[in-house]
Amino acid sequence: MAGIGRKDTTTVDQDPTGSGARPDSDGASTLDLSGRCVGSSYILIRPIGQGATGTVWRGVDRASGEPVAVKLLHESLLRQPKLVTRFVQERTILLMLRHRNVVRVRDLFSVGESLGLVMDLVPGGSLRDHLREHHTLAPGEAARLAAEVAAALAEAHDLGIVHRDLKPDNILLHREDGRLEIRLTDFGIARVLNTPRLTTTHAVVGTPHYMAPEAFQSSATSPAADVYALGVLLYEMVCGRPPYDSDTVHDLMRLHLEGRPERLDGIPDALWEIINSCLEQKPRLRPTTGELIADLSDVARATGDAPALPKPDKSPREPAPVSPPPVSLSPPPEPLPARPVHPSLAGMRKLPPPQPRNQAASWRWGRPWAMTALVVAAVVASGVTTTAWHLGRADGDPGRAAEVVQPTLRPTLPPAASRSPSPRATTKTHTARRPPIAAQALTPVRPQKTPRTTKATTPAPRTPVREAKKYGPDNCNRGFTVANFSTPVVFSPCHSLGAKVQFHGLLAVPSTGDGRIVLSVRDVGSGRTVGSPKVCGGLRFSKDSATHDCGTGTVAPPRGHRYQVILEWLFQGAGRQPAGGIARGNEFDW
Repeated sequence: MAGIGRKDTTTVDQDPTGSGARPDSDGASTLDLSGRCVGSSYILIRPIGQGATGTVWRGVDRASGEPVAVKLLHESLLRQPKLVTRFVQERTILLMLRHRNVVRVRDLFSVGESLGLVMDLVPGGSLRDHLREHHTLAPGEAARLAAEVAAALAEAHDLGIVHRDLKPDNILLHREDGRLEIRLTDFGIARVLNTPRLTTTHAVVGTPHYMAPEAFQSSATSPAADVYALGVLLYEMVCGRPPYDSDTVHDLMRLHLEGRPERLDGIPDALWEIINSCLEQKPRLRPTTGELIADLSDVARATGDAPALPKPDKSPREPAPVSPPPVSLSPPPEPLPARPVHPSLAGMRKLPPPQPRNQAASWRWGRPWAMTALVVAAVVASGVTTTAWHLGRADGDPGRAAEVVQPTLRPTLPPAASRSPSPRATTKTHTARRPPIAAQALTPVRPQKTPRTTKATTPAPRTPVREAKKYGPDNCNRGFTVANFSTPVVFSPCHSLGAKVQFHGLLAVPSTGDGRIVLSVRDVGSGRTVGSPKVCGGLRFSKDSATHDCGTGTVAPPRGHRYQVILEWLFQGAGRQPAGGIARGNEFDW
């Protein structure tokens, strides 16, 4: 996708009067949809934002009465499979990211020949709006908000997801107990690591003011690119403008590659050190998001009394996109007369969930089967239905990373045959850089018995206790798939080598249901299983306990062969057919 300018604001309640509505990219007035019921129970009220891929509406869930944000994909973009794939991918990514600083996604539905994405409505506006009004933030407040952004990015990076377009427009503000909290959104151009690119070869993606030097050179995107953008964002919050500004993309690229940001008077030393570390030219020299959370939190506490810098001399220019967008959007809109709020909101009472309808009242419902086929094709094209997205090593075999199969395990799950794994909540606050998932398994060490006291005056020499031989680092092959076209499933078969082979596996499902994991070590050449499988049954998944780790198992396979860990999983959600699959770990020689 071409670059998206800083005006691409989504899920922001910026126009309470409804007078700012404008035509969509297809030329049909978005006001024509006001009051329509889309999906199963969502009433569109008024448009509140417009981006490169769709128009965002303020809506209401008539089943619960809760306000929602509904993002409708521009119909003219449906002819571009990559954009449809990104739209579906955004929903999949947001379903996986259950974090308090990430906008929550609720539903994906088809509307005639278009698609709709339903998210939580964040009514506080964007960070861009806040900076336009207040110009600068106090260093302590900027560090605190940046720590929340880092926490949201850390959750995404742990799942192998890079945002790639971090900027004030994509950071929404929510006021809780009198203070601001951030909600990160717009993962529409995010990329999952080590997957086939959804962008055109050598395409440059992002917004130039916030792009890392390597992004201008079309290099592989890594989490370090998000860290660089966070450094730019932190500078802008404190100084009121980005560190580099120009009228042309070429000059912006030169400034980013030269890497000499100007330090303004009033920036605390500790905060400037963090900004400089994030803006390092070499990605490997930048801190991780996990490290930034702790550092920024410390700076926020230490600089709580530091005043905000004065308003910058001139307002920053709106950045030019890297290249023209793939589809021409509508010209600048003319003001339209205000329209009263839809009467269905006045005194609205909660209604029971609506019964399925055979036909909707309006808006091109003629060929619903075409939209269904397009969604299925988009999901398949994005690699999230029949083949899992490979998130392991670059030298892994993505073709054999994982596969979805018809479940052969019984839906009735037996109790766990191994230790009960500790459930891990997916909504959490990072306090330090987290180790790899598999690194949480500890090597068992034999407990030493306390020797009995004797009457001998000279202590008898103790027989040395033989310590368990240490194992090497965990080698994991993480990936994910989407079960039943709706439930994202993350898996990670792991192994480590020492005197024997240790293995374990992780399964994460952000949905309510029961699961089972069967782990084994298999000879790649013969296909035979060596040793005894490790079975973890009776795993209960929920939004608050979405991750379970099965293991650790140990085998001593014959030497001179090549092996890999096989993770077979089964998940049955409430009211759904059971789904299962097989994930293969990275191959290793023994």
